[in-house]
Amino acid sequence: MIAPDPTISEHAALIERRLTQAATSINPDEFKGLIGDPGLSVLRSAMECIKADSISVWLADIDQQNLVVTHSEPDHAFIGWEQSSSEGLTALVFASEQPLCENRVYLNKEHSKRADEMMGQTTCAMIATPFYIAGTLRGVISAVQLKENEEAADPEGFSARCLNRMTRLSTVMERLINYRLLTTLLDLEI
Repeated sequence: MIAPDPTISEHAALIERRLTQAATSINPDEFKGLIGDPGLSVLRSAMECIKADSISVWLADIDQQNLVVTHSEPDHAFIGWEQSSSEGLTALVFASEQPLCENRVYLNKEHSKRADEMMGQTTCAMIATPFYIAGTLRGVISAVQLKENEEAADPEGFSARCLNRMTRLSTVMERLINYRLLTTLLDLEI
């Protein structure tokens, strides 16, 4: 049976502090390398499972003034997109730390249409969940269903079940990043 090791446990508080410091100091460029292939696979699987057209990870910059897209499947052109942490529904999720699941997003006045205009599409449905590293809020994971223009028929939309899956995805991603940070901090080669 696996049990806590007292020689390691006596350093738990220090390890937790270092993990929190690392989590709060990660910038969007550094974050890209932390997810790796396992994280990308999990993102792609979640996107397929909930029938999203795109899934993105938005990381707050160090000052938490902007949310920056660090990963986007399959829209790699969206990587690097910045949006004020006070603009749009993604920012609302970040500020409130509450997940959002909304269909017919294009009718919501709070929805920022800047990304839609840049990508030449209309966001119909969105799920966005807060994303944590070491228990510290660091960003948002969002999934969207799109259409070419507002006149086209809407896709099916997202359900509460899809929201639950995205919430679990956020937890899995946090644990993956925590693991990567801990192995780095402890200089482990696993």
